[in-house]
Amino acid sequence: MRIRLAATLVALTLAVAACGSRVDDEVTQVGDGQAASEGGSQTTGGGGNGGAAPAASESPCGPGDASGATDVGVTDDTITIATIQDIDVPGVQGLFQQNLQAMQAFVAYCNDLGGILGRRLELNDFDSKLTDHAAAVQQACDGSFAIVGQGAVFDDAGIPAARECGIPIVPGFTGSPAAGGATDIMVQPIPNPPGSWAVGPGRYVLEQVPDATKHAVMFKAPSAAEDRANQQVDAYEQIGFDFIIDERIGIGDLQSDWAPRVEAYRNAGGGYLYVQAEDVDLANFLLEAEAQGVDVEWADAGQQVYTRGFLKAAGSAADGVHVYATTVPFEEADTSEQIMLYLDYLERTNPGADPDALGVQTWSSGLLFATAAKELGSDLTRAGLLDTLHGITEWDGLGSHVPADPGENIGTNCFMYLTVEDGEFVREFPDEGFECADDNTVETHTG
Repeated sequence: MRIRLAATLVALTLAVAACGSRVDDEVTQVGDGQAASEGGSQTTGGGGNGGAAPAASESPCGPGDASGATDVGVTDDTITIATIQDIDVPGVQGLFQQNLQAMQAFVAYCNDLGGILGRRLELNDFDSKLTDHAAAVQQACDGSFAIVGQGAVFDDAGIPAARECGIPIVPGFTGSPAAGGATDIMVQPIPNPPGSWAVGPGRYVLEQVPDATKHAVMFKAPSAAEDRANQQVDAYEQIGFDFIIDERIGIGDLQSDWAPRVEAYRNAGGGYLYVQAEDVDLANFLLEAEAQGVDVEWADAGQQVYTRGFLKAAGSAADGVHVYATTVPFEEADTSEQIMLYLDYLERTNPGADPDALGVQTWSSGLLFATAAKELGSDLTRAGLLDTLHGITEWDGLGSHVPADPGENIGTNCFMYLTVEDGEFVREFPDEGFECADDNTVETHTG
Protein backbone atom coordinates (compact mmCIF):
# COMPACT_ATOMS: atom_id res chain seq x y z
CA MET A 1 0.00 0.00 0.00
CA ARG A 2 1.30 3.42 -0.85
CA ILE A 3 1.15 5.82 2.11
CA ARG A 4 3.14 8.78 0.83
CA LEU A 5 3.64 10.45 4.19
CA ALA A 6 7.14 11.85 4.12
CA ALA A 7 6.39 15.24 2.69
CA THR A 8 2.82 14.99 3.90
CA LEU A 9 3.96 15.35 7.48
CA VAL A 10 5.86 18.49 6.60
CA ALA A 11 2.62 19.75 5.12
CA LEU A 12 0.69 18.81 8.23
CA THR A 13 3.07 20.73 10.48
CA LEU A 14 2.74 23.83 8.33
CA ALA A 15 -0.94 23.62 7.54
CA VAL A 16 -2.89 22.45 10.60
CA ALA A 17 -3.19 25.90 12.14
CA ALA A 18 -4.06 27.58 8.86
CA CYS A 19 -6.55 25.09 7.40
CA GLY A 20 -10.21 25.56 8.14
CA SER A 21 -13.01 23.11 7.45
CA ARG A 22 -13.82 24.29 3.93
CA VAL A 23 -13.50 21.61 1.29
CA ASP A 24 -12.21 22.60 -2.12
CA ASP A 25 -15.00 23.35 -4.58
CA GLU A 26 -13.01 23.71 -7.77
CA VAL A 27 -14.88 22.36 -10.77
CA THR A 28 -13.34 19.63 -12.91
CA GLN A 29 -14.75 17.68 -15.81
CA VAL A 30 -14.42 14.20 -17.20
CA GLY A 31 -15.18 13.63 -20.85
CA ASP A 32 -18.52 15.27 -21.57
CA GLY A 33 -19.28 15.64 -17.86
CA GLN A 34 -21.14 18.61 -16.52
CA ALA A 35 -19.83 20.79 -13.75
CA ALA A 36 -20.62 20.95 -10.22
CA SER A 37 -22.87 21.53 -7.37
CA GLU A 38 -21.69 23.53 -4.37
CA GLY A 39 -19.14 21.79 -2.14
CA GLY A 40 -17.43 19.60 -4.71
CA SER A 41 -16.88 18.98 -8.36
CA GLN A 42 -19.47 16.90 -10.13
CA THR A 43 -18.97 14.90 -13.29
CA THR A 44 -21.27 12.55 -15.12
CA GLY A 45 -18.59 10.76 -17.10
CA GLY A 46 -19.02 9.70 -20.67
CA GLY A 47 -16.56 8.27 -23.11
CA GLY A 48 -13.70 10.72 -22.63
CA ASN A 49 -12.45 11.23 -26.15
CA GLY A 50 -15.39 9.37 -27.64
CA GLY A 51 -16.13 5.81 -28.62
CA ALA A 52 -18.15 3.12 -26.93
CA ALA A 53 -16.80 1.12 -24.04
CA PRO A 54 -15.28 -2.24 -24.86
CA ALA A 55 -17.62 -5.01 -23.77
CA ALA A 56 -16.78 -6.35 -20.33
CA SER A 57 -17.90 -9.93 -19.91
CA GLU A 58 -18.70 -9.65 -16.18
CA SER A 59 -19.32 -5.93 -15.78
CA PRO A 60 -21.98 -4.88 -13.25
CA CYS A 61 -22.58 -1.79 -15.40
CA GLY A 62 -25.14 -1.80 -18.17
CA PRO A 63 -28.66 -0.87 -19.22
CA GLY A 64 -31.77 -1.71 -17.26
CA ASP A 65 -35.00 -0.33 -15.86
CA ALA A 66 -34.20 0.43 -12.20
CA SER A 67 -36.11 3.44 -10.95
CA GLY A 68 -37.24 5.39 -7.92
CA ALA A 69 -35.86 8.12 -5.65
CA THR A 70 -35.01 5.47 -3.07
CA ASP A 71 -32.46 7.33 -0.91
CA VAL A 72 -30.15 10.34 -0.78
CA GLY A 73 -28.52 10.88 -4.17
CA VAL A 74 -30.74 8.44 -6.07
CA THR A 75 -33.31 9.36 -8.73
CA ASP A 76 -35.05 7.52 -11.56
CA ASP A 77 -32.16 8.37 -13.85
CA THR A 78 -29.02 8.90 -11.75
CA ILE A 79 -26.99 7.72 -8.78
CA THR A 80 -24.79 10.43 -7.31
CA ILE A 81 -21.69 9.14 -5.55
CA ALA A 82 -18.86 11.00 -3.85
CA THR A 83 -15.15 10.38 -3.85
CA ILE A 84 -12.67 11.90 -1.38
CA GLN A 85 -8.90 12.18 -1.70
CA ASP A 86 -6.03 14.18 -0.21
CA ILE A 87 -5.02 16.22 -3.28
CA ASP A 88 -4.04 19.81 -2.49
CA VAL A 89 -1.44 19.21 0.22
CA PRO A 90 1.39 21.75 0.54
CA GLY A 91 4.66 20.04 -0.28
CA VAL A 92 2.96 17.01 -1.88
CA GLN A 93 0.67 18.44 -4.54
CA GLY A 94 -1.57 15.78 -6.04
CA LEU A 95 -0.92 13.29 -3.22
CA PHE A 96 -3.65 10.81 -4.19
CA GLN A 97 -4.50 12.32 -7.56
CA GLN A 98 -4.30 8.88 -9.16
CA ASN A 99 -7.22 7.68 -7.06
CA LEU A 100 -9.39 10.57 -8.21
CA GLN A 101 -8.36 9.94 -11.81
CA ALA A 102 -9.23 6.26 -11.45
CA MET A 103 -12.72 7.14 -10.20
CA GLN A 104 -13.23 9.56 -13.06
CA ALA A 105 -12.20 6.79 -15.43
CA PHE A 106 -14.55 4.28 -13.82
CA VAL A 107 -17.55 6.61 -13.94
CA ALA A 108 -16.93 7.30 -17.63
CA TYR A 109 -16.61 3.58 -18.34
CA CYS A 110 -19.73 2.60 -16.39
CA ASN A 111 -21.83 5.31 -18.02
CA ASP A 112 -20.66 4.24 -21.47
CA LEU A 113 -22.10 0.80 -20.73
CA GLY A 114 -25.42 2.31 -19.60
CA GLY A 115 -24.83 3.13 -15.94
CA ILE A 116 -26.11 0.72 -13.28
CA LEU A 117 -29.33 -0.82 -14.57
CA GLY A 118 -29.87 2.33 -16.61
CA ARG A 119 -29.12 4.88 -13.89
CA ARG A 120 -26.12 7.01 -14.86
CA LEU A 121 -23.45 7.75 -12.29
CA GLU A 122 -22.71 11.32 -11.25
CA LEU A 123 -19.52 11.96 -9.31
CA ASN A 124 -18.95 14.59 -6.63
CA ASP A 125 -15.23 14.84 -5.85
CA PHE A 126 -13.96 16.38 -2.62
CA ASP A 127 -10.41 17.31 -1.69
CA SER A 128 -9.81 16.45 1.98
CA LYS A 129 -6.43 18.24 1.91
CA LEU A 130 -5.04 15.94 4.62
CA THR A 131 -6.78 17.76 7.49
CA ASP A 132 -10.31 18.30 6.09
CA HIS A 133 -11.52 14.73 5.86
CA ALA A 134 -14.35 15.07 8.38
CA ALA A 135 -15.71 18.12 6.53
CA ALA A 136 -15.49 16.29 3.21
CA VAL A 137 -17.46 13.33 4.55
CA GLN A 138 -20.10 15.66 5.96
CA GLN A 139 -20.55 17.35 2.58
CA ALA A 140 -20.74 13.96 0.89
CA CYS A 141 -23.48 12.96 3.35
CA ASP A 142 -25.72 15.80 2.21
CA GLY A 143 -26.13 14.89 -1.45
CA SER A 144 -24.32 11.67 -2.33
CA PHE A 145 -25.59 8.13 -1.99
CA ALA A 146 -22.19 6.60 -1.12
CA ILE A 147 -18.47 7.40 -0.99
CA VAL A 148 -16.47 5.33 -3.47
CA GLY A 149 -12.74 5.21 -4.20
CA GLN A 150 -11.72 7.20 -1.12
CA GLY A 151 -7.99 7.68 -0.45
CA ALA A 152 -6.93 9.75 2.57
CA VAL A 153 -4.21 9.53 5.20
CA PHE A 154 -6.38 10.52 8.17
CA ASP A 155 -9.51 8.73 6.99
CA ASP A 156 -10.48 7.91 10.58
CA ALA A 157 -11.49 11.57 11.04
CA GLY A 158 -14.57 11.14 8.87
CA ILE A 159 -15.90 7.97 10.47
CA PRO A 160 -18.18 9.71 13.05
CA ALA A 161 -19.85 11.82 10.36
CA ALA A 162 -20.31 8.79 8.11
CA ARG A 163 -21.89 6.82 10.94
CA GLU A 164 -24.21 9.67 11.85
CA CYS A 165 -25.64 10.02 8.35
CA GLY A 166 -25.34 6.35 7.40
CA ILE A 167 -23.38 6.86 4.19
CA PRO A 168 -21.58 3.71 3.00
CA ILE A 169 -17.87 3.98 2.12
CA VAL A 170 -16.20 1.72 -0.44
CA PRO A 171 -12.61 3.08 -0.35
CA GLY A 172 -9.79 2.46 -2.75
CA PHE A 173 -7.70 1.87 0.35
CA THR A 174 -7.65 2.76 4.04
CA GLY A 175 -4.87 4.82 5.60
CA SER A 176 -5.54 4.37 9.33
CA PRO A 177 -6.08 1.23 11.41
CA ALA A 178 -9.36 2.70 12.70
CA ALA A 179 -10.73 3.01 9.17
CA GLY A 180 -9.44 -0.45 8.33
CA GLY A 181 -11.62 -1.83 11.09
CA ALA A 182 -14.75 0.32 10.59
CA THR A 183 -16.72 -2.50 9.03
CA ASP A 184 -20.10 -1.09 10.08
CA ILE A 185 -19.72 1.72 7.54
CA MET A 186 -16.85 0.70 5.28
CA VAL A 187 -16.15 -2.24 2.93
CA GLN A 188 -12.78 -2.42 1.13
CA PRO A 189 -12.06 -4.30 -2.13
CA ILE A 190 -8.72 -5.47 -0.65
CA PRO A 191 -9.21 -5.37 3.13
CA ASN A 192 -6.50 -3.87 5.30
CA PRO A 193 -7.77 -4.85 8.76
CA PRO A 194 -6.00 -3.82 11.95
CA GLY A 195 -4.36 -6.54 13.98
CA SER A 196 -3.10 -8.71 11.11
CA TRP A 197 -0.30 -8.65 8.55
CA ALA A 198 0.49 -10.63 5.40
CA VAL A 199 3.75 -12.54 5.93
CA GLY A 200 3.85 -14.49 2.68
CA PRO A 201 6.32 -11.97 1.24
CA GLY A 202 8.48 -12.26 4.37
CA ARG A 203 8.57 -16.05 4.11
CA TYR A 204 9.65 -15.74 0.49
CA VAL A 205 12.50 -13.41 1.52
CA LEU A 206 13.53 -15.88 4.24
CA GLU A 207 13.88 -18.56 1.60
CA GLN A 208 15.87 -16.36 -0.76
CA VAL A 209 18.29 -14.57 1.60
CA PRO A 210 18.00 -16.05 5.11
CA ASP A 211 21.15 -14.31 6.37
CA ALA A 212 19.85 -10.89 5.29
CA THR A 213 16.79 -11.28 7.49
CA LYS A 214 19.02 -11.51 10.57
CA HIS A 215 20.28 -8.00 9.83
CA ALA A 216 16.96 -6.34 9.03
CA VAL A 217 16.56 -2.56 9.01
CA MET A 218 13.32 -0.56 9.13
CA PHE A 219 13.17 3.23 8.68
CA LYS A 220 9.67 4.58 9.18
CA ALA A 221 7.92 7.90 8.79
CA PRO A 222 5.65 9.12 11.62
CA SER A 223 1.88 8.63 11.85
CA ALA A 224 0.06 6.08 9.66
CA ALA A 225 3.26 4.87 8.00
CA GLU A 226 4.71 4.22 11.45
CA ASP A 227 1.63 2.21 12.44
CA ARG A 228 2.05 0.00 9.37
CA ALA A 229 5.80 -0.34 9.93
CA ASN A 230 5.24 -1.44 13.52
CA GLN A 231 2.80 -4.10 12.35
CA GLN A 232 5.27 -5.33 9.74
CA VAL A 233 8.17 -5.54 12.21
CA ASP A 234 6.00 -7.42 14.71
CA ALA A 235 4.72 -9.85 12.08
CA TYR A 236 8.10 -10.47 10.43
CA GLU A 237 9.83 -11.05 13.76
CA GLN A 238 7.21 -13.74 14.45
CA ILE A 239 8.42 -15.67 11.41
CA GLY A 240 12.13 -15.28 12.08
CA PHE A 241 13.36 -11.80 11.10
CA ASP A 242 15.66 -9.89 13.45
CA PHE A 243 15.39 -6.12 13.11
CA ILE A 244 18.73 -4.63 14.16
CA ILE A 245 17.38 -1.15 13.42
CA ASP A 246 13.73 -0.11 13.79
CA GLU A 247 13.99 3.66 13.65
CA ARG A 248 11.46 6.45 13.52
CA ILE A 249 12.98 9.04 11.23
CA GLY A 250 12.36 12.74 11.67
CA ILE A 251 10.77 15.03 9.14
CA GLY A 252 14.06 16.66 8.15
CA ASP A 253 15.70 13.31 7.52
CA LEU A 254 13.00 12.36 5.06
CA GLN A 255 13.75 15.13 2.64
CA SER A 256 17.47 15.72 3.00
CA ASP A 257 20.40 13.82 4.48
CA TRP A 258 20.29 10.04 4.11
CA ALA A 259 24.02 9.59 4.67
CA PRO A 260 23.69 8.72 8.40
CA ARG A 261 20.95 6.21 7.59
CA VAL A 262 23.10 4.48 4.99
CA GLU A 263 25.99 4.35 7.45
CA ALA A 264 23.71 2.86 10.11
CA TYR A 265 22.51 0.26 7.61
CA ARG A 266 26.08 -0.69 6.75
CA ASN A 267 27.03 -0.94 10.43
CA ALA A 268 24.02 -3.20 11.04
CA GLY A 269 25.38 -5.72 8.57
CA GLY A 270 23.71 -4.53 5.38
CA GLY A 271 20.87 -7.04 5.12
CA TYR A 272 17.12 -6.63 4.60
CA LEU A 273 15.92 -3.02 4.15
CA TYR A 274 12.46 -1.48 4.25
CA VAL A 275 11.79 2.26 4.12
CA GLN A 276 8.16 2.74 5.18
CA ALA A 277 7.73 6.27 3.85
CA GLU A 278 7.36 7.96 0.48
CA ASP A 279 8.67 6.33 -2.69
CA VAL A 280 11.19 9.16 -3.17
CA ASP A 281 12.70 8.40 0.26
CA LEU A 282 13.63 4.88 -0.75
CA ALA A 283 15.04 6.34 -3.96
CA ASN A 284 17.16 8.81 -1.95
CA PHE A 285 18.45 6.06 0.33
CA LEU A 286 19.46 3.92 -2.65
CA LEU A 287 21.17 6.85 -4.37
CA GLU A 288 23.16 7.60 -1.22
CA ALA A 289 24.07 3.92 -0.81
CA GLU A 290 25.27 3.85 -4.42
CA ALA A 291 27.35 6.98 -3.80
CA GLN A 292 28.95 5.40 -0.72
CA GLY A 293 29.53 2.07 -2.45
CA VAL A 294 27.22 0.25 -0.01
CA ASP A 295 25.55 -2.86 -1.39
CA VAL A 296 21.91 -3.26 -0.35
CA GLU A 297 21.39 -7.01 -0.18
CA TRP A 298 17.58 -6.92 -0.24
CA ALA A 299 15.69 -3.65 -0.68
CA ASP A 300 12.03 -4.47 -0.11
CA ALA A 301 9.11 -2.21 -0.98
CA GLY A 302 5.35 -2.11 -1.30
CA GLN A 303 3.28 -0.94 -4.22
CA GLN A 304 4.04 2.69 -3.40
CA VAL A 305 7.21 2.34 -5.48
CA TYR A 306 5.50 0.64 -8.42
CA THR A 307 5.55 3.87 -10.40
CA ARG A 308 7.50 5.37 -13.27
CA GLY A 309 8.30 8.24 -10.92
CA PHE A 310 10.28 5.95 -8.62
CA LEU A 311 12.29 4.55 -11.52
CA LYS A 312 13.07 8.05 -12.70
CA ALA A 313 14.03 9.28 -9.22
CA ALA A 314 16.27 6.32 -8.36
CA GLY A 315 17.81 5.75 -11.78
CA SER A 316 20.27 2.86 -11.89
CA ALA A 317 20.15 2.61 -8.08
CA ALA A 318 16.64 1.14 -8.40
CA ASP A 319 17.93 -2.02 -10.04
CA GLY A 320 17.40 -5.00 -7.77
CA VAL A 321 14.59 -3.49 -5.68
CA HIS A 322 11.91 -6.07 -4.85
CA VAL A 323 8.29 -4.89 -4.96
CA TYR A 324 5.48 -6.71 -3.16
CA ALA A 325 2.34 -6.45 -5.29
CA THR A 326 -1.31 -7.43 -5.03
CA THR A 327 -2.59 -6.14 -8.39
CA VAL A 328 -2.03 -7.52 -11.86
CA PRO A 329 1.09 -5.80 -13.25
CA PHE A 330 0.56 -3.31 -16.05
CA GLU A 331 3.26 -5.17 -17.96
CA GLU A 332 0.80 -8.09 -18.04
CA ALA A 333 -2.30 -6.04 -18.83
CA ASP A 334 -3.27 -8.38 -21.65
CA THR A 335 -4.04 -11.06 -19.04
CA SER A 336 -6.74 -8.97 -17.32
CA GLU A 337 -9.71 -7.38 -19.06
CA GLN A 338 -10.23 -4.96 -16.17
CA ILE A 339 -6.61 -3.76 -16.17
CA MET A 340 -6.95 -3.06 -19.89
CA LEU A 341 -10.19 -1.17 -19.29
CA TYR A 342 -8.63 0.86 -16.48
CA LEU A 343 -5.68 1.82 -18.68
CA ASP A 344 -7.98 2.63 -21.61
CA TYR A 345 -10.36 4.85 -19.65
CA LEU A 346 -7.60 6.50 -17.65
CA GLU A 347 -6.11 7.68 -20.93
CA ARG A 348 -9.52 8.74 -22.26
CA THR A 349 -10.42 10.81 -19.21
CA ASN A 350 -6.97 12.02 -18.11
CA PRO A 351 -4.65 11.83 -21.13
CA GLY A 352 -1.05 11.23 -20.13
CA ALA A 353 -1.86 10.24 -16.53
CA ASP A 354 0.35 7.58 -14.99
CA PRO A 355 -1.46 4.42 -13.85
CA ASP A 356 -0.63 3.01 -10.44
CA ALA A 357 -1.59 0.10 -8.22
CA LEU A 358 -3.79 2.21 -5.95
CA GLY A 359 -5.62 3.33 -9.08
CA VAL A 360 -6.38 -0.32 -9.78
CA GLN A 361 -7.73 -0.73 -6.23
CA THR A 362 -9.90 2.36 -6.76
CA TRP A 363 -11.22 0.95 -10.04
CA SER A 364 -12.02 -2.24 -8.12
CA SER A 365 -13.91 -0.23 -5.48
CA GLY A 366 -16.08 1.16 -8.28
CA LEU A 367 -16.78 -2.35 -9.56
CA LEU A 368 -17.55 -3.57 -6.04
CA PHE A 369 -19.99 -0.71 -5.44
CA ALA A 370 -21.66 -1.26 -8.81
CA THR A 371 -21.99 -4.99 -8.17
CA ALA A 372 -23.86 -4.40 -4.91
CA ALA A 373 -25.97 -1.58 -6.37
CA LYS A 374 -26.99 -3.73 -9.33
CA GLU A 375 -28.15 -6.50 -7.01
CA LEU A 376 -30.44 -4.05 -5.20
CA GLY A 377 -32.00 -2.69 -8.40
CA SER A 378 -34.97 -0.46 -7.62
CA ASP A 379 -34.58 -1.11 -3.89
CA LEU A 380 -31.33 0.87 -3.72
CA THR A 381 -30.80 2.23 -0.19
CA ARG A 382 -27.73 3.02 1.86
CA ALA A 383 -28.55 0.36 4.45
CA GLY A 384 -29.27 -2.17 1.73
CA LEU A 385 -26.01 -1.40 0.00
CA LEU A 386 -24.00 -2.06 3.17
CA ASP A 387 -25.86 -5.32 3.79
CA THR A 388 -25.19 -6.45 0.23
CA LEU A 389 -21.52 -5.47 0.37
CA HIS A 390 -21.11 -7.47 3.57
CA GLY A 391 -22.41 -10.49 1.70
CA ILE A 392 -19.65 -10.32 -0.92
CA THR A 393 -16.98 -12.62 0.51
CA GLU A 394 -15.10 -13.52 -2.68
CA TRP A 395 -13.69 -10.68 -4.77
CA ASP A 396 -10.75 -10.14 -7.10
CA GLY A 397 -11.85 -6.97 -8.87
CA LEU A 398 -13.06 -9.14 -11.77
CA GLY A 399 -9.53 -10.42 -12.30
CA SER A 400 -7.56 -7.25 -11.58
CA HIS A 401 -6.00 -8.15 -8.22
CA VAL A 402 -5.53 -10.81 -5.53
CA PRO A 403 -8.58 -12.70 -4.27
CA ALA A 404 -10.00 -11.03 -1.17
CA ASP A 405 -12.91 -11.17 1.27
CA PRO A 406 -14.41 -7.65 1.49
CA GLY A 407 -17.61 -8.65 3.29
CA GLU A 408 -15.83 -10.20 6.27
CA ASN A 409 -12.88 -7.77 6.15
CA ILE A 410 -10.26 -10.53 5.94
CA GLY A 411 -6.83 -9.62 4.61
CA THR A 412 -5.51 -11.44 1.56
CA ASN A 413 -3.21 -14.46 1.79
CA CYS A 414 -1.89 -13.88 -1.72
CA PHE A 415 0.99 -11.88 -3.16
CA MET A 416 3.53 -11.62 -5.93
CA TYR A 417 6.92 -9.96 -6.30
CA LEU A 418 8.20 -7.71 -9.04
CA THR A 419 11.82 -6.66 -9.28
CA VAL A 420 13.53 -3.82 -11.09
CA GLU A 421 15.87 -4.83 -13.92
CA ASP A 422 17.52 -2.28 -16.19
CA GLY A 423 15.01 0.36 -15.21
CA GLU A 424 11.92 -1.81 -15.75
CA PHE A 425 9.57 -3.76 -13.51
CA VAL A 426 9.60 -7.49 -14.27
CA ARG A 427 7.85 -10.44 -12.63
CA GLU A 428 10.01 -12.18 -10.04
CA PHE A 429 7.73 -14.63 -8.22
CA PRO A 430 5.67 -16.71 -8.82
CA ASP A 431 5.96 -17.54 -12.51
CA GLU A 432 2.32 -16.59 -13.04
CA GLY A 433 -0.62 -15.36 -11.01
CA PHE A 434 -0.25 -14.91 -7.25
CA GLU A 435 1.24 -17.06 -4.51
CA CYS A 436 -1.41 -17.97 -1.93
CA ALA A 437 -1.30 -19.97 1.31
CA ASP A 438 -3.58 -20.22 4.34
CA ASP A 439 -0.75 -19.34 6.74
CA ASN A 440 0.34 -16.19 4.91
CA THR A 441 -1.30 -13.92 7.52
CA VAL A 442 -0.48 -13.58 11.22
CA GLU A 443 -2.00 -11.61 14.07
CA THR A 444 -0.03 -8.59 15.24
CA HIS A 445 0.11 -6.83 18.56
CA THR A 446 0.24 -3.33 17.10
CA GLY A 447 -2.03 -1.39 14.74
